[in-house]
Amino acid sequence: MKLVRTIVFILLFAIAGAVYLFQLHVTQQALKIVPDEVNRTVLISKTDPVTRIELHDPVQKTKIALQKTNGAWMIEVPVHYPAEGLIAEGFVTAARMASQQPRLRAEKEWEEYGLAKPEFEVLFDLQGKKTATLLIGSQTPVGKAVFARWAEERGFFLLPVEMKAMFRQSVYGLRQKRLFRTPVDRIRKIYVEMGKYSCQWKKDGDAWYWIEPVEKFGQKITKEHMDLLLEGLQSFHAREFLDTNKKSKAELGFFMIHDCIWIESEDGKREAFYFGNEVPERNAYYGLLEGENVVFFVDRVNVVGFFDFVRKIQATNLKLETKDLNLKAQV
Repeated sequence: MKLVRTIVFILLFAIAGAVYLFQLHVTQQALKIVPDEVNRTVLISKTDPVTRIELHDPVQKTKIALQKTNGAWMIEVPVHYPAEGLIAEGFVTAARMASQQPRLRAEKEWEEYGLAKPEFEVLFDLQGKKTATLLIGSQTPVGKAVFARWAEERGFFLLPVEMKAMFRQSVYGLRQKRLFRTPVDRIRKIYVEMGKYSCQWKKDGDAWYWIEPVEKFGQKITKEHMDLLLEGLQSFHAREFLDTNKKSKAELGFFMIHDCIWIESEDGKREAFYFGNEVPERNAYYGLLEGENVVFFVDRVNVVGFFDFVRKIQATNLKLETKDLNLKAQV
């Protein structure tokens, strides 16, 4: 997941830099070509909270809606599930940049720009203001840019082609795939239920201590072992969501007593991840989060690697390394 988050950060930073440089170029060059700039009516500043985003793809005939509530982004359509907040905030940043582009007067019909029937539409609900609708059309004949306009305005402007690609996200791409969402530094308790190998640890100050098994109660767990354990928790991701699943929880292997992992944050909030049956043909296990009804696949390699690691640190005091965790990289 660290790799994925790093890539997202780099992508958003690259887009922001590209748009900024692109804007400077357009400001200098576009007015030389068409000096008759059109007034702006859409301006999204940093003080304008964006509370809802809708992605409409007329070509694919799809719609995705995201809603921000209490500081967190949720996918509302076509499924109800936590969204990747970094990507949603990237949309907001892109909207603000687009609203600052110089508007040019259209000298042709909108069909010539691909804006009569836009290839993509993005709606931004601004708290206390009207909805702003970004229309993205066809690519320019020269250069790597696309025609765009705000539906509420008369003029058009240019955007980098990368911005169009950024908006064209899949539902899976927008979903929060990390299973444990509490920041590592806020986790205060961890419990792993795995039969006779069940373990529990609690943080006191800067140190972690064994709570279970009984024979290790009160012993300090080494920082190296705990860092690897936390790394293992961060490796768990939903590989595929089974929204159309019709099987009962019992059929999927979620019984009253089964393997699970739960963590507790410093404010007492609990997150629990339950393991179901193994699915050999998919090299996965069924997974389920407490309080959510969506079943998903979780990678078998990471599950087996994590449980093997827990057994190792329970049975030995030897120094273990990252390779001992045997995790599969997430992409």
